[in-house]
Amino acid sequence: MLLDKMFGHTKLPLLEKSLKAATMRQKVRANNIANVHTPGYKALDVRFESKLRRALNNRMIAPVTPHEKHIELADNGRMDAEIFMAKDNPNNTGLNNVDIEYEMAQLVKNQLNYMAATRFTMGTFNKLKSAIKGRSA
Repeated sequence: MLLDKMFGHTKLPLLEKSLKAATMRQKVRANNIANVHTPGYKALDVRFESKLRRALNNRMIAPVTPHEKHIELADNGRMDAEIFMAKDNPNNTGLNNVDIEYEMAQLVKNQLNYMAATRFTMGTFNKLKSAIKGRSA
């Protein structure tokens, strides 16, 4: 609870959710690739960025000095990633709706997103460490 209060006003909670979404997306993509030859398999996908964008837009209009009677517009868990059934791909094999080339490209894109979120997280921790030590970053 103390950590939530300490880091709640930093980028860390947002970066944590981004890393969790990327991890979930990696598992979903690997599962889709593993089932590329499974008859009737329906590819899965992960929804996170649209939920993130919506939550951030709501956060921007949240009151600066909250009052007990104000309506809460902050995250409250709405930014968590969710798995859903992917739409049919026109390049599918007819066996199922998995397009191996698309899945592989999305795997690479997800890896790059994960690496970027990891670097941002490390940078945030380095800035906090510098602030604690009292030296500039």
